[in-house]
Amino acid sequence: MRLPDDVKRDLLTLSKEIHADPELAYKEDRAALRIRTLLERRGHSVEIGTGGLATAFRARAGPAGPTVALLAEYDALKGVGHGCGHNLIAMTNVGAFLLAATEPTRLGIAIELIGTPAEEDGGGKIDLINAGVFENVAYALSTHPAAQCEWGVSATGLGIVGKRVIYRGQSSHAGSSPERGRNALNGLIRLFTGIDGWRQQLPSTARVHGIVDFGGDAVNVVPARAEGRFGLRAADLAMLDEMVATFTDVAHGAALETETTVEITDYLPLYAPVSANRALGDILAEELRARGVDATRGTLVTASTDLGNVSQKVPTDWIRFPVTETPIAGHSDAMREACVTDLAHRNALLTTEALAAAARRVATDGALRERIAA
Repeated sequence: MRLPDDVKRDLLTLSKEIHADPELAYKEDRAALRIRTLLERRGHSVEIGTGGLATAFRARAGPAGPTVALLAEYDALKGVGHGCGHNLIAMTNVGAFLLAATEPTRLGIAIELIGTPAEEDGGGKIDLINAGVFENVAYALSTHPAAQCEWGVSATGLGIVGKRVIYRGQSSHAGSSPERGRNALNGLIRLFTGIDGWRQQLPSTARVHGIVDFGGDAVNVVPARAEGRFGLRAADLAMLDEMVATFTDVAHGAALETETTVEITDYLPLYAPVSANRALGDILAEELRARGVDATRGTLVTASTDLGNVSQKVPTDWIRFPVTETPIAGHSDAMREACVTDLAHRNALLTTEALAAAARRVATDGALRERIAA
């Protein structure tokens, strides 16, 4: 399957426009409108507000019933913009849908495109799962740009939970009566210190990281409140549960040290580890190989995505494609700039064709679907 030149031009324009106009989680109005406009211009009806999310959408081709779903993302990072390359995830999945949805009467099951907001912060796919949007999805495919110069399929990923921690103490004049205060910021600082010590006992695939959201109003006032957010990541849910328990103990220990109180809540729902479907991965790998790419199989990606929650529900796999010739940091300015280069777009177009061919094969080959189910 080959993309026509005019479709390629539309996809490149889409990628560049989304990249130049980053929008945060659940507020991706312009990105969603750009995609919708392109789909409608190409003859597809688009449902907007899917699952009750204003910036979610879906388009479908083929018979009623189960579907092969292509999952587009288009939200950006605060401060970094498209430093995760969601402009390319949008481009590749939109393009794959346009290509795979041709001649819909020949499809055994439908192919659909689902626009999934808020992957970076909030878990849009989790919202859509909870709203029943994936009830008819039989197979899910997607993509992701890679900062490590490697093509891959069937990658796994770490699960993550996000914790908000609030320490409360007693305000007082920091100069004239500090003894009357109880410093909430000290509690939060001791939590960071405790985490640094705890990391020595964590396995190499585990991650804990955080930021200070609020540490006080004035230098000469003992902070009565301090707030931070933390991400805890692990390769399996059992380890993640252990980490949450230890994190809770460390947080309460810091409160005891500083005579403050602590409140721990979730700010990010569980992003489950990605469980890639090897049979779907075989198809993606075959399509990439037919286009001259030998993809690595089963790499552990030590980042997290709400695609993992989809993969726990239906057979799921994804293509990771390089956007640079030398390794760089993800979620960085360098990654943002790499995701709009000619190299990134060449690899994205190749990925689009391979993804479309794989989706089309699944949607037209009943025996293949039986093997995947088995």
